[in-house]
Amino acid sequence: MTAIIKEQGYFRSFDGVRLYYAVEGPKDAPPLLFCYGLVCSKLQWKYQMEHFKKTHRVIYMDYRAHCQSAVPTNRSSVTIENLARDLGTLCEELNLPPLPIIGHSLGVNVILDFYRLYPDRVSALVLANGTPKDPFETMFHHNILQVFFPLILLANRMAPDVLEKFWKSQGENKINQFFIAIAGFNRKYAKQEDINEYLRLTSTVPLGIFLNLLGDFMSYDCTHWLEEVRVPTLIISGGQDLITPPINQRIMKELIPRSILETIPEGSHCPQMEQIDLVNNMLEKFLEKSNVRKTARKQLSARSSKKLALKG
Repeated sequence: MTAIIKEQGYFRSFDGVRLYYAVEGPKDAPPLLFCYGLVCSKLQWKYQMEHFKKTHRVIYMDYRAHCQSAVPTNRSSVTIENLARDLGTLCEELNLPPLPIIGHSLGVNVILDFYRLYPDRVSALVLANGTPKDPFETMFHHNILQVFFPLILLANRMAPDVLEKFWKSQGENKINQFFIAIAGFNRKYAKQEDINEYLRLTSTVPLGIFLNLLGDFMSYDCTHWLEEVRVPTLIISGGQDLITPPINQRIMKELIPRSILETIPEGSHCPQMEQIDLVNNMLEKFLEKSNVRKTARKQLSARSSKKLALKG
């Protein structure tokens, strides 16, 4: 019987920040790395991690200043690029081979930046409910939030304690739970306890971290280099996603060569927490196909090397 490993612990990233990670699954199984969204947690992928830990070594890391990882002294270091560099350090720590990486929402940008920085460490990408640039350009099918965000920053500078108190209280606020359920989930499928837990965990991240990372997100733009992606890529879109509407995923589909776009008609911003079996099957098929392609490339490369050796 294959030994099952369940490992968790901490490591020091490239700039010394103490970060939490966890690994679970059969010891010799292929690794599979999950990345969650903005000020979120492993909760976003809990149903997929539970499913795939039977056949893969499921790995995740808490971003700096999130959940069980430390808040850096330099809070401005919490950027998309640095989260990607943290992933690079984790891969070195665990001595991981090139592996499939799955990201949701902001996690899409984190793993795309990881690919940009470390392309040889990636064998496949899954980009779920992501956007290639500023999410406020299309959120709720309007760009009005681009106007409001600077006002929130101003308010935070003027009354940081008041806003921090409000931010921390949102996790238990019934009105907030109701509006988040409407904006980010499809209530036909989502479990209310998952929505409540999502909000509770979000409120544990300091408001300043959220605002800093969101500001960095607004300046992010990978449209000019997505055509350089050379690994199998699955793009997942929620047909009813209000946070990152489907137009964002269609743009990525147009820019990433040979990428696959799968749209979940009733999908919200978090379809993996709602239509669980559908998303699990979608991921299974993609990973199986990607592995076949990777094996075929290796065999072709080996045959080519053998021919060259014979000619020599």
